[in-house]
Amino acid sequence: MFKVKKPVFGSDYYPEAWDRNLIDEDLSLMQSLGLNCVRIAEFAWSTMEPEEGKFDFSLFREVVDKCRDKGISVIMGTPTACPPRWLTQKHPEIFMITVDGVRLAHGGRRDVCPNNELYLSYCDKIVEAMAKEFSRDEHIIGWQIDNEIEPEKHGRGCCCPVCEQKFRHYLSEEFGGDIEKLNREWGNYVFSQNYDSFDQVEKPNPKTWTHPSYLYWWGKFQNKSQLDFIKRQYDILKKYVSVPVGHDSMPIFNLDYNRLSKDMDVMQYNHYDYGENFWRAQFFYDYLRPMKSAPFWATETSCCWNGSAEANFMRPANFNVANVWMPLLAGAELVNYWLWRSHYGGQELMHGACISSCGRPFHVAGEIKALSRQLSVAGDVIEKSRVVSSRIGIHAAFTAHNMYRFQKVMPGFDYKESLMNDVYRPLLRAHIRPDILTTGKDVSDYKLIFTPFMLNLDEENLGERMLEWVGNGGIWVVGPLTDIRNPSGAKFVDRAMGILEKAADVRIEYTLPKGEQYSLIFDDGKKGDTISLVYDVFSAGPKAKAEATYADGDFVKGKCAIVSADYGKGKIIILGMLPDAKTLSEMMLDLARKAGINAPFADASPSLVTFTRKGEAGEFFAAVETENAPAFAVCPFNGENVLTGRWYARGEKITLKPYEVLIVRKS
Repeated sequence: MFKVKKPVFGSDYYPEAWDRNLIDEDLSLMQSLGLNCVRIAEFAWSTMEPEEGKFDFSLFREVVDKCRDKGISVIMGTPTACPPRWLTQKHPEIFMITVDGVRLAHGGRRDVCPNNELYLSYCDKIVEAMAKEFSRDEHIIGWQIDNEIEPEKHGRGCCCPVCEQKFRHYLSEEFGGDIEKLNREWGNYVFSQNYDSFDQVEKPNPKTWTHPSYLYWWGKFQNKSQLDFIKRQYDILKKYVSVPVGHDSMPIFNLDYNRLSKDMDVMQYNHYDYGENFWRAQFFYDYLRPMKSAPFWATETSCCWNGSAEANFMRPANFNVANVWMPLLAGAELVNYWLWRSHYGGQELMHGACISSCGRPFHVAGEIKALSRQLSVAGDVIEKSRVVSSRIGIHAAFTAHNMYRFQKVMPGFDYKESLMNDVYRPLLRAHIRPDILTTGKDVSDYKLIFTPFMLNLDEENLGERMLEWVGNGGIWVVGPLTDIRNPSGAKFVDRAMGILEKAADVRIEYTLPKGEQYSLIFDDGKKGDTISLVYDVFSAGPKAKAEATYADGDFVKGKCAIVSADYGKGKIIILGMLPDAKTLSEMMLDLARKAGINAPFADASPSLVTFTRKGEAGEFFAAVETENAPAFAVCPFNGENVLTGRWYARGEKITLKPYEVLIVRKS
């Protein structure tokens, strides 16, 4: 029986681009570097179906069989991002039409219409043929569906007549066939934009000052179309294969991870963060980990640099070490490099790789070998322990991202950037270590949850579910810019907030936009600062309490900025503004303690990402340096460094070099 080596450490391999005689050389070189997995076939449709209906899997059969003989695991990719030229010449209508009316043509990736039934029928055939051919290979450990789908690629996604008609049908279903319900919810009587029937709804026009609710729903439709496309392949594969199936997504919010996580067996993720943005990868690891009970897969990352027709910046020495260990310590069980052998031609020929196009190991070969040795020594940490949750969460959602795309609300506001930089990163640097939660995530195990910038709380009935959770004892921090829009992004007309005004006995009296910057005074006399984004002025009813007031400002001084209310056994805290990093981290740390979260928050340099892991293999404290700078961590218990064998005493200050990794097993 084939034994899968854990953790899985491999690369993405494109044998169809090379002389077949290189297979043995490539696989032997992989072994020499310590890699134990390849991901193949994701763009090779023309190789596997060179003529319509004539499938030839001989090349990939050879690769798969030789991988088995060498103890190398395989991930199979469905190749539907790149249809063969015989198909696109015969049926050019399968290509998407952009919002500017341009029909795309052969040569790129993911340029086809996800709703074109002809294209879908060809996809069905190649996916099913692959599944039948490779379903019995025990060393194929998983499948990847298509590649890096972005629903609104080229501006608005596909705007062909098929998509236009399906959009009308989609809206009719969502609004129960009631066009007047749509008009009211969108606010269509402004500028006489109301429809008389769903037949009047048209595809986007790039020259029109378009209604933000329309664009929001068009984005939802494009998302649904692509997610249906992914699920269609999943359903075919699962007729034949029992191993995990997923889709390799990119670190962006325009794909609905809430639904994707429900449709897939495993969450797969591709990232190329580096330099001063390296920490951003951790945001998405903390987003992926809570989605499933199973570990996630880092299906793509670079061992040296990324790029297309030009190389995108050198990664420093030892970056590769931190880049591989960080996802594994955060909850992954697999890390794959993109790519194995550098392309010799094409649009990405300058992308970094493990070896050059002429087969010579790149400068990072030593780091890759050292990593494989470390993983063999410390593999049980990944395989036999799991990340211990802080029981603190931050909500993040595609729906919020999609709404803000078409109404920024405040000048220059970017949902993802502010969520990552202004909310998540201060807590990360303070080692509070929140999980990032989809709207559908069961939150019963959490004690403190922050829901910032969530304009509407209707997805997955989030608002009502959170009130039930608070009633059972949770502490819910909400705002700013939360619960102030209906499901289509329009304002409420009888109140400022949807459910929170009644639940928390609070009113938003008025709101000042970004401009001036005001400070805070808390009810205990402490002072705090804010980020200039938005300033709500609250009035607290008899059941609510003003927790902080504005310390300055002609229109807000002395008025309520943060309000709290007991709700059942728990508490709701509503922020009328965004605290700065120091104020926010201190506030969340104080609330964590009030919530009874007694897990130790690491004493370590802000540049370290820290982890606690527990399981059959023991209890571990781990840290990864992310800013290419010297750092320290105070050891929380007596233990041994898994990677070096050195013993540390509880309370000992451990110094780390730039990009160094620390794993201590509790004695």
